[in-house]
Amino acid sequence: MFGFRYNLPDDFFKGAVDIHCHLLPGVDDGFPTVEKSLHALRILEKNGVEKMILTPHFMNDYPNNDRDSITEKFERFRAEAVKVSKIKLRVAAEYMLDTGFMERFKHGFLTLDKAGTHVLCETSYMMYEQGVEEMVYDVMCEGIQPVIAHPERYEYADHDNYANWKDKNYKFQLNLLSLVGVYGEMAEAKAHYLLKENYYDYVGSDMHNLSNFEYYLPELRLKMKEIDKLEQLLENNKTLFG
Repeated sequence: MFGFRYNLPDDFFKGAVDIHCHLLPGVDDGFPTVEKSLHALRILEKNGVEKMILTPHFMNDYPNNDRDSITEKFERFRAEAVKVSKIKLRVAAEYMLDTGFMERFKHGFLTLDKAGTHVLCETSYMMYEQGVEEMVYDVMCEGIQPVIAHPERYEYADHDNYANWKDKNYKFQLNLLSLVGVYGEMAEAKAHYLLKENYYDYVGSDMHNLSNFEYYLPELRLKMKEIDKLEQLLENNKTLFG
């Protein structure tokens, strides 16, 4: 009986808050058009999602994404979104820990929480670049709480890395579809391990398009203990949106 796995309950996303998605159209490698983003909102609302924090990439690869321009584009999009959906929207960002990170810090982060403390961060998938821990330390000294996006996806990371990050009080955000292998077998195994060990603080979709969720979500089958843990992570998400 302990090996039984189950699909997520039908009402799993009722009242849910998604804290990581690339729904803001035309700004990164996420949704390309307003029409596709609005369609996704309609589908997500039907599945019970109530609130979403849009987190476009802020990184050297997207030099035109800055606080002012993204805020302006978000306000234009939200004006269209309220016409088709009751989902409440806020904007934050997913910050790459690259050479431009500290300059973005000087201009003010778009944070996950209204208190202005929790910042979604990511690193290179292939290697933990020199200077990352120093940058994170510097912003933490200014009262910033790093939330590491999808730690299960970093190929270089092992158990020692994860333990070190938790010792430094980094928070972890799980990509839901990592648990069904969307990002490969290694990320899937790490996601189950980190969930079992209670390393995660939040869960997000990291949605770049709707097709992955429509195709893979029905394939997601978890142990009951894992579903219980995910439900708690969804509750944690609500504390960020306010």
